[in-house]
Amino acid sequence: MIDLKIQIPQDYLKEENRLNYRVGKEMKRVWAIELDLLAEFQRICDKYSINYIASGGTMLGAARHGGFIPWDDDIDLMMMREDYNKLLSVQHEFQNPYFLQTWENDKGFFRGFARLRNSKTTGIQKTEFNCKFSYNQGIFIDIFPMDAVVDDENLFRLQSQKANKFLKKALTYSSFKSRYYKDLDKSKRIKRNLIRNCFSMFMNDEKYLEKYEKECQRYNNISTEKVSLLSFQFDNRVHDIPRKDLEDIIELDFEFLKIKVPKNYMEELSWKYGDWQTPTKSPSYHGDVYFDTFNPYTYYTES
Repeated sequence: MIDLKIQIPQDYLKEENRLNYRVGKEMKRVWAIELDLLAEFQRICDKYSINYIASGGTMLGAARHGGFIPWDDDIDLMMMREDYNKLLSVQHEFQNPYFLQTWENDKGFFRGFARLRNSKTTGIQKTEFNCKFSYNQGIFIDIFPMDAVVDDENLFRLQSQKANKFLKKALTYSSFKSRYYKDLDKSKRIKRNLIRNCFSMFMNDEKYLEKYEKECQRYNNISTEKVSLLSFQFDNRVHDIPRKDLEDIIELDFEFLKIKVPKNYMEELSWKYGDWQTPTKSPSYHGDVYFDTFNPYTYYTES
């Protein structure tokens, strides 16, 4: 495994059983790299007074397991858009191998949130393994911006329709411009390349992603009751969080580190997962990932 900045406790990388689920040495190495990313992220947030909390399965893991859910393979964090923009403004603080990745600074990475990557490793989503991407695909943790959810449901519905229209165009154009599928047969590759070469000048995917993000932020100047991960999954109301919950933050154990959560995290988890204290194995949002903790992603993308 590559060298890390943080000190790993003795025996941490050994195989273990959690809830009768085997966590092998390979996954423990992935966890260690992600914890190193988390520690670097926290260092920058502390330096610049940037607020964040754990999201989704990471909050659940901290509350129920004091760390990773045994079958989980990632760390999810979220912060208000104001803090998110502040983080992006100091992205130069992340020095190699750390890289704070957005669609604006790494062409082809087409998501409305950021990933902090370790460039000396590999974390390629298996749905994208046959795509030849040039962007950074090191092991990552996700960082989501939270935007205001307008209280009026009719206004929210109209906002959602407009936002999703922009996102659909952005994804369609990006698919033709940025993706090269190694497993397509020759005729399909020729057709796709012909469309890309002839019409790419009209396929301004970044323009529509920018419009999408702007639409997500439409009501950020209003003190709404709730905020959510609109730029991640606009219509998924399970991500809604009462704004007041962000005013009282505590820390929970997360493996051998600490992580921030709302003080009433139990209510948040009940809203999202129901009976969250009873473990139920479920897939992650991003699907399976091919990990390599010894080699950089370029070992696979440049072959």
